[in-house]
Amino acid sequence: MAKRQWLEIRIEIPERIQEEVSLFLTEWSGRGVILEDEEVPSRPEARTGIKVYFPAAEFGPLQDKELEQYLERLKSHGYRIGPVARRLLWEEDWAYTWQAYFKPRKLTRRIVIRPPWEDYQPAAEEIVLTIYPGMAFGTGRHPSTRLCLEAIEELLEAGLEPISAGRWQALDVGTGTGILALATARFGARVLAIDIDPEAVSATRKNILLNQLQDLVRAEDLTLESIRQKFTLILANLTAPDLQSLAEALAGRLQPGGSLIISGFLEDDVPRLVAHFTAQGLQQTRTYSREDWVALVFNRY
Repeated sequence: MAKRQWLEIRIEIPERIQEEVSLFLTEWSGRGVILEDEEVPSRPEARTGIKVYFPAAEFGPLQDKELEQYLERLKSHGYRIGPVARRLLWEEDWAYTWQAYFKPRKLTRRIVIRPPWEDYQPAAEEIVLTIYPGMAFGTGRHPSTRLCLEAIEELLEAGLEPISAGRWQALDVGTGTGILALATARFGARVLAIDIDPEAVSATRKNILLNQLQDLVRAEDLTLESIRQKFTLILANLTAPDLQSLAEALAGRLQPGGSLIISGFLEDDVPRLVAHFTAQGLQQTRTYSREDWVALVFNRY
């Protein structure tokens, strides 16, 4: 059987647009991407490398043109894009390259993530989550994920109160890889993780098993509207438009005394989102920010 070759395309981009570029490249290629780790703290002008992979036999003039047009659109908005580098890899080299970029990473004061092939010896009080970085969103790299984890850590260190009447205490909406659900479970909560993307549900289930949290976390392919229970804690790391459209449904599933953590949006979106959620009877109680990204905490009293 002939060995398969992969085409690796590496693009240097401003770090602040890595999510947008990641989403495009994932949809364009049908596969996940690699975001290279930065050794220095993020800065407004920071740049990073992003890699995407194609089986070499599947990449032709059409894919080349689509990529070129997308990068030109980014440049027209004032972003400095490039250089773009390409190289061919044999199958076994591709597998090694893909894994080499995922290392243990400390995301908050206590929470550390690691891929399954990397060992990590936790310090006292550290919580280690094993995350298999597949195509689903949420490996802890993006600022919105880290902001949610910071909020979860602060809220749950004192314990989850009041206790939900139903089986599940917390709800993670749009779970991605399940990272927020898993972190919440590590603080002792029972979590229902939902997503309408089957790839995300599959990734979450794999990560639940890797972390041996099957007694505390359940992942389902469900819409928010299909959920009838009310929860002590709700997590929603989504886009600003999705949060606006789901504001009533999210608030309606938060029990009195409960907390809602939302993120996935920029500072410019904050006034509009605060207005939407306070109109549902919630009170904004905390704000977290990193770079231009924001997480908000609301409570129902």
